[in-house]
Amino acid sequence: MRLKLNSRWQAPATVIIGGSIIALAVGIGHGWSKALIAEAIVLALGVGYFLLTGSNSDIGAIYGGRADERQHQVYLRASAAALRIMLGTAFICAVITVALNDSYWQSDVIGSVGGLAFLICLVAFGDDETRSRGSAEIMSGETIGKVHDSIGKMD
Repeated sequence: MRLKLNSRWQAPATVIIGGSIIALAVGIGHGWSKALIAEAIVLALGVGYFLLTGSNSDIGAIYGGRADERQHQVYLRASAAALRIMLGTAFICAVITVALNDSYWQSDVIGSVGGLAFLICLVAFGDDETRSRGSAEIMSGETIGKVHDSIGKMD
């Protein structure tokens, strides 16, 4: 049996569960008094997300699970921008840590996983029609023109 949460509860539940796991790690590594502070912050964030999901705004609609097509586009563009910023930041952190002769594996993992996930998602979320057609038709001028036009619309 699958438990289905009301869409308004999904974001707050995710924040509270994920944050509680982090608070547990804080307790194990840094003491339980600091974990209690972390959990209080997590609960406050969870309440904030719950209030946000009920608001009448783009963000409230996206996190509340009632987004329309335009709001889905806003979400996708924001996700793409966040990914670019995250990968750029990971690159900058890796360069700085290498220059300081320190361990850079964390930044390398973040950048590598982000880049690999992007490539996998390009394949996984690609056009189903394109995958079902032959390779000669995929590389036709019409298909390349459509791809070029869609890239131009994204900018």
